[in-house]
Amino acid sequence: MQAALYAEPAIRIYGKQGRNEITVCHEYADLYVGHSSVHGLAYSGAGEIQETFDKVIYLRDKTEKGVPMDWIFDAAHQLGVTLEHQKPQIMLSSFDFVRTQRFGISRVRRPRIAIAMRPEEPEGWPRDCRRELGRLLCEKMQAGLVYVGGCFGETVEGGKDLREKLMAREIAAVLRQCDLLISEDEEITALASAVQVPAVYLCRKSWDRWPAAEGACVVSVYPEKVQDVLEAIGRLRPAAPETSAVNSTGKQSRKT
Repeated sequence: MQAALYAEPAIRIYGKQGRNEITVCHEYADLYVGHSSVHGLAYSGAGEIQETFDKVIYLRDKTEKGVPMDWIFDAAHQLGVTLEHQKPQIMLSSFDFVRTQRFGISRVRRPRIAIAMRPEEPEGWPRDCRRELGRLLCEKMQAGLVYVGGCFGETVEGGKDLREKLMAREIAAVLRQCDLLISEDEEITALASAVQVPAVYLCRKSWDRWPAAEGACVVSVYPEKVQDVLEAIGRLRPAAPETSAVNSTGKQSRKT
């Protein structure tokens, strides 16, 4: 999904030049449904239909470091454009929200927090911390949880488990109906940012920080304990919607 998602800023600028009709050929091409710069979508590689195009540009699926900014700037270089904004954007429609109604998202209480953990257990952040985080979000913040990524470990009782049930665009639509994302998954964090949903990104390594930009709604943290994640929620700008904060003693405090 990285190549399709992180190429969006460059494709948006390339399309604004008005000299080309762009078709995106990718298994995640649905991320470009309704995109103002894209005229066509194909859900496979361009090789099979290459003769129908005047020019084919292959964006790399991997970069040297594999971090978001590398993909974004690599795509801009290949398309020969200068970026105006570096954050991908996904244009959702009312139909996207209708498609996700079958999952009952609207019945999950608010504040509604999406959770995306990775399949493996990160070093220094064991499964017990994941369970404790979910418990505190439910019990102390009175949050409803929606699991949108990963397949590791148990869900909190009462949480809505949508793991491995959603396509990329459906994940974006579900995130848009949540107040906050807490994620170990870099791609899902990028999806949240692309639909303007505040997110806390849990780094896998102490140096693995989400690239902060002016006005960013993503905060990264290398958690060693649950309290690190709770404190990161309080640092979000723009702030997450009115939620209860949990202090280090586990007692509930309310923002005023």
